[in-house]
Amino acid sequence: MKALKRTACAILAAGMIALTGCSSTTSGHQTNATNCKPAHDGIQTITPGVLTVAHYEYPPFAYVEDGKLKGLEGEVLQKIADMECLKINVVPGDSAAMITSVQTGRADTTLGSWYRTKARSEVVRLSEPVVTSPLALVSKTGATTVDDLTKLGSVGAGQALVGVGELKSLLGDRLKLYPTNDAEFADFQAGRIQAIVLGYGAAITSLKKQPVEGAEIKIIEADSRLSSTVNVGQTNFPTKLNNNGLGQAIDEDIKTLRNDGAIADIAKKYGFQAEIADPGTPNLL
Repeated sequence: MKALKRTACAILAAGMIALTGCSSTTSGHQTNATNCKPAHDGIQTITPGVLTVAHYEYPPFAYVEDGKLKGLEGEVLQKIADMECLKINVVPGDSAAMITSVQTGRADTTLGSWYRTKARSEVVRLSEPVVTSPLALVSKTGATTVDDLTKLGSVGAGQALVGVGELKSLLGDRLKLYPTNDAEFADFQAGRIQAIVLGYGAAITSLKKQPVEGAEIKIIEADSRLSSTVNVGQTNFPTKLNNNGLGQAIDEDIKTLRNDGAIADIAKKYGFQAEIADPGTPNLL
């Protein structure tokens, strides 16, 4: 895979709370076809014929390469856009702005391993689960449990990671929050933090990109003190609460892609086990 490259626009967006005005458009093979018939009629998007996607780089789930959405969820969302004859307009921003951008109608949806959570269900419409994404711990000690985690020194986590509140309760001032995986792994490489908590897929990609001698990735063992280790997180493509038409179309398209094996095939392409494409009954963390 080519080295991931941030556009100048995405660099400007880093650290900002709101989406920037910079954007790039990608389109699937069906979107330009005059005979394209959408799988669902009457879908409403911010711009007719366009799916506006709030985006931050979160490989292997979502990133932009050669002007196109890539990653496990990036390719799934592109397939959905093709099914609905929609072009994709990617609007980059900081991770903390993604859900808010959908909530306020500045984006139709977002991607990047956003778990289905009760708190998010109150501000956006959560879609059918896309895949499961277990929570992992990267350290040099081989830590696998919450007890192990509490005995470590400083620990890094993403600002928007599910369970940040629980991690703060467990670690207090020893928890350090970051806007990007690159930033937290840079501190891990430099020894400024002793471990990182993040999704398993992102951990694999980030450690490969920014290796740390002696570091290991372990899925955190189930513990009620960190609820997302008990109910494994399910990712989704959220939409605005009152846009049921778009939300229902995405739900049904995800089911179609799951049933025909497309999601499992994409998952395997990015190094996941096919089983994550069968997330089971929808849950809320």
